[in-house]
Amino acid sequence: MSKKIYLFSLVLLALTFTACSETEETGRYDNWRARSEAFIDSIANVYAGQQNGSITVTDEKERLYPFTDLTNGQTIYAKKRISRDGVKDDDKPVYTSKVSAYYRMSYFNGDVVQQNFAGTEPDEFDVPSEFLLNEVISGWGYTLTEMAEGEFWTLYIPYQSGYGSGTGSDGSLQAYSALVYDVKQIQINMPKRLKRNIADTSMGIPFPVSVLNT
Repeated sequence: MSKKIYLFSLVLLALTFTACSETEETGRYDNWRARSEAFIDSIANVYAGQQNGSITVTDEKERLYPFTDLTNGQTIYAKKRISRDGVKDDDKPVYTSKVSAYYRMSYFNGDVVQQNFAGTEPDEFDVPSEFLLNEVISGWGYTLTEMAEGEFWTLYIPYQSGYGSGTGSDGSLQAYSALVYDVKQIQINMPKRLKRNIADTSMGIPFPVSVLNT
């Protein structure tokens, strides 16, 4: 009898633990769309404060820069953690360029979704990914056309310029996710440079194939 009670107690304990874990995980993503929007709004407010002087920038690495997603007019904000002086247009990729980059993609709450480097910054043991800029999410692809080789930025991307209501090919992504990307661009394979065609807003798959298979 005591053995049965003991086993029943173990089962009950396991069920209780599972239920608590599921509740905690569900709660983690409650009101996700509204929280994503509020996060981007907070970034926009910081940028506005920096512009009007109500927020003093004591470290240039914390200064926010706005970039426009030409597919939908959304604003992507960036912090230039490592930047180069004297960058010209010819130092930047175009939307049809293939680039090599290190990246970490996180939700706005800090949960890491995907990455190809593990530390604060990439090192010699990390392997970059190679992809075409017109085959990644628009918030990433268009912003990288403003980056030169060697620059390392943090991007704040609204869900409209990320995956929108999508959940990825395997359903693992949270819909309506504001994203934070840490990106270091290390090599640009430039096609014959053409004037950027703003009207060309055709997009491919959200992740580059090379990244999807990592």
